[in-house]
Amino acid sequence: MRSTSRNFLEVLSQNKDTSVWLCAERHGGILCVRRRISSKTSTTPDPQQPTSISETKGKIKEQPSPLHRPRKHSKKIDLMSIKPTTNLKEKPFCSIYLPPNTAIHQHDLNNLVDQLAAPFIILGDFNGHSTLWGSVKTNHRGRQTEQVLSDHCLCLLNHEEPTYFHEPTRSFHTLDLAICSPSLLPHLNLSIEKDLHNSDHFSVILSHDSDTGGKTFPTTYSYSRADWALFTQLAVIPDAMVKTESVDTAVREVTNVLIAASDLSIPKVSSHSFQRYKPWWNTDCQTAYKNQRRLWGIFRRYPTTENLLAFKKAKENTCRVRRQSQRQSWIRYVPSLTLSTSSKQLWKKSVSSTASYNSRFLEIKRQAERTPINFSTRSFFPYNWDFTMTELQKALLQAHNTSPGSDGITYTMLRHLNPNSLANIIFLFNRVWKEHCFPSNWREAIVIPILKPGSRSSELPSHCSDELLL
Repeated sequence: MRSTSRNFLEVLSQNKDTSVWLCAERHGGILCVRRRISSKTSTTPDPQQPTSISETKGKIKEQPSPLHRPRKHSKKIDLMSIKPTTNLKEKPFCSIYLPPNTAIHQHDLNNLVDQLAAPFIILGDFNGHSTLWGSVKTNHRGRQTEQVLSDHCLCLLNHEEPTYFHEPTRSFHTLDLAICSPSLLPHLNLSIEKDLHNSDHFSVILSHDSDTGGKTFPTTYSYSRADWALFTQLAVIPDAMVKTESVDTAVREVTNVLIAASDLSIPKVSSHSFQRYKPWWNTDCQTAYKNQRRLWGIFRRYPTTENLLAFKKAKENTCRVRRQSQRQSWIRYVPSLTLSTSSKQLWKKSVSSTASYNSRFLEIKRQAERTPINFSTRSFFPYNWDFTMTELQKALLQAHNTSPGSDGITYTMLRHLNPNSLANIIFLFNRVWKEHCFPSNWREAIVIPILKPGSRSSELPSHCSDELLL
């Protein structure tokens, strides 16, 4: 089962063939218990007995697991729990898988619920049938799940829409359930996708009513629709503006003029999420996939053997066409790589590494790096002269349209300034160069810390809050 929700509330089901993890909060720390699926019964602890890892004052310590209680005829449950933070609130999410032919004790299910701090959400493949969620009959696993709902006053989000397709019998069942605390029921919405996406389970989508439609992205200037004549007329930078006593004041006033002119002459558009382009996707792939979805829709309405065989044949053809297209795309791409290929075309592949050099070169490199550099210079050297208009125009001509800094000024704006305003920009740059006064606004940077697994945003190291000086 694939379970997703917006606002980063995404819970993915765990692979059934690998080890799984249970995480719960105990006494302000994080308790993790590793369990392996085993079909054997044992009254003695497993030689790979799981241990709990608790987090205390930044240190990790290992303890005997209080959740591991070997019992005769007891089975281990395949589950995973996470606790994402959304809107400054933490909500436990538990993804669970109960094998269909494995006996699960009722107290094991109760213990699982007891370890989750309310309010919580449980999503998983329970492999149980019950008329409560649309099944024709109720089996033992279904009655166990009903008992958990009753004992803990939990709410079931499922309707009667099936979530699983059993190919041998060409039947549909509801095996994937979404359970939540009563306080979350009015705010959650569950929906089932119509396509299997090459699986035997349908995607279960869980959304929150506070979601405003997904991620929001800042607006950007649409330069293709800009009125550059109006921009040049409005973006006037007089001599007095760049000759103020403070460099910071001059930079701030110039920035305000350029932004004000841009807002009046360049329309803004709402940006959207970037959809990755697949170079191998062509009309053949589109046609094959469209035919596969069409035959799947026919089979869902009329689940006959003939329609099933037609769908499986179309699915195999789609996979074959996709593999061929991927192979041909790669064959065409490799010969196109030359010595002049840009780093962007090479997917930013890093080839400058110390491991690529021999020991002789590395020794010379280390000695050269230890040699102090003489910074003493004289003003009449060419590289100490003032910047000229020719140099600025050449730099603007060769510069790529990269993302702007925090001030929002782009190279495209500077290219459309009138000669007098551009000359004053040169004067401002030379002031910064000669007065050795770097503007404070240019020292700002946007730093996005990437947390390590298990870290919390509220416990960032102190150095993460410092400014990055460029």
